[in-house]
Amino acid sequence: MQRKILGLTISEKNGTEKIKTKKQNQKKLLFLLISTIIFTSAQCAQNETNQNTKKDYIPEKIVIGGETSGKMLLIKNGKEKLLQEIKGAVFHQVIMSHDGKLIFAASPNQNKVYVFDGGNLSLIKTIDVGEHPTHMSFDDEGKILSVVNEDSGEVSFISVERLEELKRFSGFSTPHFARFYNNLWFVANFSSNKISVVDLEKGIIKELIAPGIPECERNEECAFFDVSLRSGTGLALHKKSGTIIEFNTHTLEITKLVGKENSLLKKAYEGLEDVSAFRIVISPFEPVAYGVFSKGVIMYDYVARDIFNIWVSDEKFFSQFLIEYPGKVFVLMHDKNKIAIFSKFKLEKTVEVGGVPVEGIYYNGYIYVFVADEKTHKTKLLALDGEGKTFEIAEEDFFPAEGIHIPGAYPYCH
Repeated sequence: MQRKILGLTISEKNGTEKIKTKKQNQKKLLFLLISTIIFTSAQCAQNETNQNTKKDYIPEKIVIGGETSGKMLLIKNGKEKLLQEIKGAVFHQVIMSHDGKLIFAASPNQNKVYVFDGGNLSLIKTIDVGEHPTHMSFDDEGKILSVVNEDSGEVSFISVERLEELKRFSGFSTPHFARFYNNLWFVANFSSNKISVVDLEKGIIKELIAPGIPECERNEECAFFDVSLRSGTGLALHKKSGTIIEFNTHTLEITKLVGKENSLLKKAYEGLEDVSAFRIVISPFEPVAYGVFSKGVIMYDYVARDIFNIWVSDEKFFSQFLIEYPGKVFVLMHDKNKIAIFSKFKLEKTVEVGGVPVEGIYYNGYIYVFVADEKTHKTKLLALDGEGKTFEIAEEDFFPAEGIHIPGAYPYCH
């Protein structure tokens, strides 16, 4: 029989008590403690090694398409590379479904959208759309995909679940992007001074027409390259004049125009007949929008509704692409083989990338960019951190590339 008295274990046998003291128990506890410490230290050291060697800039999946060929490259975990080619096709943009299970590719020369398996790149289906489909964008839930058909002046809307065209609306003037916000689609018209508002049940319900801006010549792409939407505000840059168009996404009214009457813009645009102001983007990280034109970058506070800074270059450059990053924006200088990194108030640094930085996307703390080397006809896939440190993920005989996407990434791509 055993009983416990003040921490001692007492065994009674034939009237004799054998006592195991605390000292004996403590020896066992000490041995267990030392063993635990040694094991834990080893595990911590292993974890630290894993963290130091882990390449967290490598996404699980990333896809790029081919501009002059029907090629598509899927890279999985930076190692497995799958190549698909559709003879006779050209892929202007590629985009992954939110869950990464599907890849959509717009083929402007065939008036089709190709649908591929997001795991093995096998062709699942082709969907007929309008003439010259180019840019695609999802709604917030990833259930509807918009496709702009530039030559036929139409926008198609595809069901991601059923993989079929649900609606196709006409009446646009070179539609260039269709972006979703608050159950509506806002379409940037590239050859007319208007933003078209589309309801999927009713079609075009309103056109936001910017007054006082010269109209485009016939077939001239002088107006709105893209539109950016956030927190009830919509912004677009007029390519030729550089006028900023601000509108309310709820009332569907233009609320402000900022043009050359603004002293900062007037000085920045001086001597530029065509400002080549392709894009303005509202950052998802802070209440700032960044716009790019042929000689600089505009910083616009969309809460205060005014420009607070403009960086002006000593020479002209060509850029259609800004990529938002927390507290910064990355500007792809296509003709300079550089990427410029800006904060709200200044140019932080420029990064030489050894080729044309064509397109990019933000995902999980990194900017992903593919760079075309016009001499070797190869394409490099790079990741850049917030300080501009560059990591090469892959270099492929894949030229020229067009379109890049990672499932769940922001922004939508090209």
